[in-house]
Amino acid sequence: MTSTLETEKEPRLLSLPQALVIIGAVLALALTLDLSARARAGRSQSRHEQSLSALVQAERERNRQLQITLTYVHSDDSVVDYARSEGGMILPGEKRVVPMLHPPQPTPTPAPAPISAFAAPEAPWQAWWSLFLDSPPPFR
Repeated sequence: MTSTLETEKEPRLLSLPQALVIIGAVLALALTLDLSARARAGRSQSRHEQSLSALVQAERERNRQLQITLTYVHSDDSVVDYARSEGGMILPGEKRVVPMLHPPQPTPTPAPAPISAFAAPEAPWQAWWSLFLDSPPPFR
């Protein structure tokens, strides 16, 4: 006598090897996606590191220039340069030379041409003719 439960076995959806292959494929896909995301993050971090490295180098150069300026400002040379250029001071035995700029001479205004007393006055229509047509009137 066999029971009805044993005889009516339902077929399995997946066999054990098929299930293991699917699980392996899903794990491989997850691993691939994770490695890809990490590689992108690493490249982004590398670019960020390079830009920060360039900024650090620029600031080091700026610091070096500021140190040179600080050393110069604390020296006697800067005091002498300031006294001569902005303070207007000179050492004993030196002569001060101050350049004098001469303003340009204005050009004289030319005298207007004298009006001939013998010129005949124009009639109003002749003036309008010359104004609009840009030529002398046909007759005078």
